[in-house]
Amino acid sequence: MVDFANGSVVILLLIVVSLVFVLFWGVILVPQNRARKRQEQVVAELKIGEEVVTVGGVIGKLTYLNREEDLAKIEIAPGVVVRMIPAAISHPLDYMQRLDRLQREATAKKK
Repeated sequence: MVDFANGSVVILLLIVVSLVFVLFWGVILVPQNRARKRQEQVVAELKIGEEVVTVGGVIGKLTYLNREEDLAKIEIAPGVVVRMIPAAISHPLDYMQRLDRLQREATAKKK
């Protein structure tokens, strides 16, 4: 039988639970928050006329964007315009190039 009278098992359990929480926070939450902030920054820099990709995978040209009205319009074919909320825009078509630029800028600021 385990003797709980001295409290060593309880302390060990608290240490293990704390380590699991710290590991979860460091491995999952911190990188996820960083990626979300990067995503928001890239989408915030969108301009009319840019090629974008929606969450559903539709590629089109951004023709209208009004964040106050929470409305965006994307032309997916000549004369075919789709209305959507700006949150449905996943990223610009040149997303990887923008991420590289943001990482270079962040590295330059640290120096």
